[in-house]
Amino acid sequence: MSRSDDFLRARLQLYWVTEGRGVDPQVWLDRAEAALAAGVSCLQLRDKAASNQELAERARAIQALCHRYDVPFVINDRVDLALAVAADGLHLGQDDVDPVSARQALPASVFIGWSIEGIEQVTRARALPVDYVAVSPVFETPTKRDTAPALGLKGLAAARALTELPLVAIGGIDAGNAPTVIAAGADGIAVVRAIEDAADPACAAAQLRGIFAAAGRLARPSRVLTIAGSDSGGGAGIQADLKTFASLGCFGTSAITAVTAQNTLGVQGIHALPPEFLARQIDSVLDDVGADAIKIGMLHDRALVEVVAAALDRHPDIPVVLDPVMVATSGDALIREDTVEAIIGLLLPRARVVTPNLDELGMMTGRRLADEAAAIEAARVLLGRGARAVLIKGGHLPGERLSDILIDAEGERLRVVAARISTINLHGTGCSLSSAIAAHLARGAALDEAVRAATTYVREGLRSARWLRFGAGHGPLDHVHSPMRLARHVVRSV
Repeated sequence: MSRSDDFLRARLQLYWVTEGRGVDPQVWLDRAEAALAAGVSCLQLRDKAASNQELAERARAIQALCHRYDVPFVINDRVDLALAVAADGLHLGQDDVDPVSARQALPASVFIGWSIEGIEQVTRARALPVDYVAVSPVFETPTKRDTAPALGLKGLAAARALTELPLVAIGGIDAGNAPTVIAAGADGIAVVRAIEDAADPACAAAQLRGIFAAAGRLARPSRVLTIAGSDSGGGAGIQADLKTFASLGCFGTSAITAVTAQNTLGVQGIHALPPEFLARQIDSVLDDVGADAIKIGMLHDRALVEVVAAALDRHPDIPVVLDPVMVATSGDALIREDTVEAIIGLLLPRARVVTPNLDELGMMTGRRLADEAAAIEAARVLLGRGARAVLIKGGHLPGERLSDILIDAEGERLRVVAARISTINLHGTGCSLSSAIAAHLARGAALDEAVRAATTYVREGLRSARWLRFGAGHGPLDHVHSPMRLARHVVRSV
C-alpha cells in the first residue's frame, strides 16, 4: 500500500470510521461491504471497549473486505494491532503513542494519520513522520464529547493554508454540510454515524462520495506509459505490458518502437518505426494523458534510444523502469549491436531501476555469467556506469530455488527467493515483471515494495498458466490471474 500524497488524497475522500458495536457481526460486515462497494475510499476500525482478541478478529474480517475493494484499512491508536493484522494505515490522536515512535515500529508501507485539535498543531505536524492530518472537530459531534472546541470552517481553512499534507476533516460532517467542508480545503471527510446509522449504507456512501464529484474533485487512475515493441503473438512487448497494467489497476498507454512478426516459436521479422514517429507518440501521450511511471522495453536501434532519452529529459520527475530487451525467450536477437552502448550511456542514468535478464546483463557488461556471484559483480559494473538500481533476475540461473536480487550503490536492498515453477509458458516474463514494477511505482509504492509485489504477480501468473496451451512453443503467463480495480490516485479539479 502506497504512502504517496497523491494516493492518499484520493483514498481519503470518504473516510468511514466504523465500530460495529452491538451489531450482529455478519450484519455489520454486510453493511460494510455495501458501503465499500458504493464509494467508501478508506475504512478505519475504532472500538476502545473491545477485547484484544475480539478486535483482532473483527479487524481481519473487515480488512479482507477492504482489500477486495482496493480500499486501505486503518487501525485506530493501536500500533501492536496494526502490526498484527498488517493494516495499511494507523490513525493516532493527541493522547496516543507519538508518531515518531509509531513510525519506527511500523513498516515503511504503513501510512500514519494524526489528529489535529488546534491550529498550532498543524505547524508541528511538518516535523513529524505523518502522512496526513485530520482536523478535529470541525463541528460539534455527538460521537465524541472529550474533544477540543469545534474549529469551524474558518479554522479548517486556516489549517489548510498551513500544510500541504493530505487533510481530512472530522466531526459533525454529513451530506448537508460536506460541500462547505470540501470548499474550505478538505481533501477528505471522515464520518461515523452518517454511514453507521444509515438505513441504507450504500445510498449514504454514494451520496457522500458524489459530493466530491459535484465539487470537481475527481480522482484519475494511475497511468503507465510503455515504450516498447509490439509482439504480434500477444505474449510479450506492448501487449504484455498493457495486460499487466490493466491487471494491476493502472491505465496503460503506449509508444511503439518496432513491430514484430512473432509467435510462440520465435521472431520471424522486426520492423523499427521511424524515430520521429516514436517521438510523436511519446509527446502525444505525455502532453495529454500524462504518466505516473514509464516502462521502457525493446529499442531496436540507437536513433530510437536517443529519442527516448530526449523525452525523459523533458519529463525528469516520472520514475522509469528500464527493461533492456535484447534477446527473446526463443533466443532471437531483438537489438542491433551498436544499440547496447547507447542504452548504457543514455538510459541507465535516467532510470529508477534496470531489469536485465542474465543474457542481457552479460551483453551489457561483456561477461559470461554462470552463477549468482558473477551476476552481482556485473550488476555492480552497471552501477558504476550510472545505473541507480539493478534487479538481478535469477530465472536463467540453475537450481530449484530462484533469487531475484535488487542492489544499488549501498548494496543489496532486497532478495526475493522462491521455488522454480516448471512450465513452458515463460514468454514475456521479463516484460511483465518490469511492467508490474512500473505499475506499482505508478500506484505510489517504494521501489523495494514495487519489486516484491511485481515478483509475486509474475510468479502467480506463471503458476496459473502452467496447464494452458497457447501454441506450439513458449506461451505467456496468465496476466489476468487476479485483476485489480482501476487505482484512483491523483485528485484534480475539472
